[in-house]
Amino acid sequence: MKNIIKKISVFGLCMTIAINMKAPAWAGVLDAITDTGIPTEAVTTEGTGAESSAETAAGEVKTAAVTTSTSSFSDIDGHWAKNWITSAVKLGFVSGYEDGTFKPDRTITRAEFSKLLNSALHIENKSDIGFSDVKSSDWFYNEIQKSVASGFFSGYENNTFRPNNPIKREEVAKVVASAMTTGDIDGEGATLLKDYSTIQDWAKSSVNAVYNKGYILGYPTGVYMPSKALTRAEAVKIIYEIVENENIERGFNITNYNESYYGAVVVGNLNILDSVGTGNVYIKNVVVLGDIVITASKVNSVQLTDVKARNIIVKDQNNPVKIVLNDNISIAKTNLPSVVLIQKLGSNINI
Repeated sequence: MKNIIKKISVFGLCMTIAINMKAPAWAGVLDAITDTGIPTEAVTTEGTGAESSAETAAGEVKTAAVTTSTSSFSDIDGHWAKNWITSAVKLGFVSGYEDGTFKPDRTITRAEFSKLLNSALHIENKSDIGFSDVKSSDWFYNEIQKSVASGFFSGYENNTFRPNNPIKREEVAKVVASAMTTGDIDGEGATLLKDYSTIQDWAKSSVNAVYNKGYILGYPTGVYMPSKALTRAEAVKIIYEIVENENIERGFNITNYNESYYGAVVVGNLNILDSVGTGNVYIKNVVVLGDIVITASKVNSVQLTDVKARNIIVKDQNNPVKIVLNDNISIAKTNLPSVVLIQKLGSNINI
């Protein structure tokens, strides 16, 4: 596992992250293929790019401990995603079927994608849900609770989740954008693709973000196909690359003052502890799949830049901490005493 949060003194150190965004595209493959983090075996392609329209049965997708050896999969030899599938099985967040197949070209549902991502990131926190089409007896009930708690999914306006609908590429972009850092990543996104105008407005910012990060790119024909359903193989590739390329922390405690905490996806809560004293805390380019919890009762300020979190909680009701919001802040809700001072200094602030 990588070093996930890099602590940098604000008095003189900085970090530059270079990401190669010029990976070549291969015919018939969802994304441009790179060899980063993938075994050295040659990557092959599907050739025609045709996708199976068959859906998996509810609960059929497996994400528990591997029960089928990758060498026995009868349907992935020669498949463009073989190396990603093999690597993902080794990581333990996906496995094959009891008949010895993987079914890489089957479409994957919203509930199944939820379970894959939860398993890959080891999501544990749950949230209460009340979707009219999700029952507590459904196999995916706990998975959707986890995905809602982490901010991956929110459901539809009519209070449905549509768990058995195949998940579309633009929906996947929205989910993936909630599980990745975006600071210091520039680019035009998918705007130059031929069918960019067909992407729904609610998804465009997410599509551009994941495109710039290199997780979901266009097809070799220069299109994005936002309404196209995702396959199991494509889902595995995307999630595998998130696990390999994001700095992932299973919860984190900030204990030092006047330092910058930079570049991580925190699974669980990010806690600011009393040991920071009366100093300042700087959090930049961090995604918290949980809450930012300020227990430090004397901290002067908490300054956020390029930060996403479910909630900000200040434990001490008498703590007049100053929370400074710079650019690109997305906080779903807050639990703040009246004495807390909120300063909005940047742009693209949603709190």
